[in-house]
Parts: sequence; structure tokens; C-alpha cells
Amino acid sequence: MQDFNYVLLLQKRFAGEISASELVVLKDWINQSEENARLAQQFELLWEKSTESQPVFSLDMEAEFRQVQARIFKETQAPTRTVPIHNWVLRAAAAVAVILVSVWGFQQLAPASAPMLVEHVADQAKRQITLPDGTLVWLRQHAKIEFPAVFADAQRLVKLDGEAYFEVAHREHQPFQIELPGKGKVEVLGTQFNVRTNDAATSILVRQGKVRYTPDHKTKGVLLVGGDKAVYQAELAEIRLSKVHTFNELAWQTGGLEFIRTPLNDVISDLESFYDVSIKLQDSQMGQCLHTAPLTNQPLEQVLNSLALTYQFQISNPTPGRYILSNGRCQ
Repeated sequence: MQDFNYVLLLQKRFAGEISASELVVLKDWINQSEENARLAQQFELLWEKSTESQPVFSLDMEAEFRQVQARIFKETQAPTRTVPIHNWVLRAAAAVAVILVSVWGFQQLAPASAPMLVEHVADQAKRQITLPDGTLVWLRQHAKIEFPAVFADAQRLVKLDGEAYFEVAHREHQPFQIELPGKGKVEVLGTQFNVRTNDAATSILVRQGKVRYTPDHKTKGVLLVGGDKAVYQAELAEIRLSKVHTFNELAWQTGGLEFIRTPLNDVISDLESFYDVSIKLQDSQMGQCLHTAPLTNQPLEQVLNSLALTYQFQISNPTPGRYILSNGRCQ
């Protein structure tokens, strides 16, 4: 499910810059509860008032605004729930700051980094969120991302722990950077790519566009384009580069796998990653058989049964999450 920044949508609506699809999303949110409708109405009143006089901002007000905006952004990313009246008053007060600042160009006053960070931990198989700049992020289970409620003018910096797929909004003069704590950084202007970090290695797979990956200050960075994959192992202090022929590694995000005359060894490897299980071919020679088939959101048991019918395998499941394919022959 995608999360929307409703504060931004309200601003775009009042400024006359909202798209038809965004307006549908905003209206759905307004109709979800009386509280949302009241908040939207309050925004509109404040917007009208803000055009009548020029507010004067102190440094304290700027700092307070950034904290309040971060709080609003976090609230709009959270699931809808009933909110006590004192929380609604807080939101209404926050709305004052958001509207006044949007009218008078507060973004140009923002410092290099916002004081509060919003973070998401995906507690399900996959979760989609939208960053303040419109960048789309799909988080894989247990992944965590941190980002400011307001990006700095000079760069867009986020922190990632785990695996995530990015569709970065293009901003030529505002580079997008992903900090991988202890594992380097990724720099990009606008592209689609996957980042995976764990204790053993860090891998970057680019679907389209260009990405620069720099693991640390000692290792020279590499420039990756569509179809390129980089794997960095800190113990070896080297980056291994390769070209991919399929994007099955992204199946957790796309929901499907595609095999075209693919060796069974590679098929098994992709299935293990996608379903998070262990699958062993008892006869290693079977791994050279070429397999062609699309898979879209199919249960593992159905996939294994299909392989068994195709190659006359016998399937055993000695322990949960572990499968053995024995016998069999190539077609």
C-alpha cells in the first residue's frame, strides 16, 4: 500500500497544481473521517488568510515549523485512527505553519538537514512509501529507511538498512544519496534500482538510469547503468561487477519471476531467494537443464509440483523450509 503526504497534496490543491489522480486520493482521504474534513477546511481558511498579510519568521519559528512538519508527515504516513481533540488542535496549529510557509517560500530558508527524521520498518513482505520529493520506495520485510521530513536544497539524503527498491524522482541539481551505515553510499539523479545490505555483502542492481556506488573512502567507486550489478564484500575489499539477463532478483518487488531457457541451477537460486527457502537438486547434472516459464504470485508448492511434473522429480520436505528434488530427467 502506498503512503501519501496529505499535507503536500493540500498545498498543491490550494496552489492549483494538483493532478487529477492526486485530487482523487486527497478527496478519498478527506471523506475517510470528519476529522480529516475539518483539517482540510482549516487548511483552506488558513491559506486564504495567509495571502492577506506577510508573516515574519524568527529563527525559533523556523525550527518549530520543521519539527511540526516532521510530526505531520509522520502522522499522515501512519494508519488512519481516531484522534483525541487535543491532538487535532496540535494538527490545526501545525497547519498554520505549513500553509504560511508554503506561501512565502520557506523551503529556501531550510538548513542543510531537517532536525527530525521519519523512519519506517516494514513488518510485512513488502511496503511502498512516498518520500517528500515524490520518490517511490518499496521496502522489503525488515528493511528500515530514515529520511528528513524536508529535504535540503543541496541534496536528498536517506539512510537504508536492509533491502529496498527505488524509483527516484529526477532533480538535476539536487542529487539523491543513500547512506548505507558501515557499507558506503549510493548516488543518483533519477533512476530505478535495488539496494540490498546484510552482514555478508552489499549489492546494487540497476534497472534503468545511472548509479554511482562507493563502498568506503578507501575503495574506488563504480558507475552502474541499466542491467549492471555490483556486489561488495568488505572482507575482500573489492567490488564485483556483472551484467544481469533477467531482473528476477527484483521478484520480491514485482511479484513475478520469468525464466527463458534458464539453467535449473539459476531457477532454483531465484526460487530460494523469492520464497526464502532451501531447495537442493540431488542430481547436480539436472542443474544444467534449461527451463522456460513465467511465475506470478504462485504458492511455492504449486511451483515445485510444476517442476516435478516437467522433470519427473520426486519432492521431499525433511524439515520446514527445506526441499530436496531427487531423480528427474531433462526434457
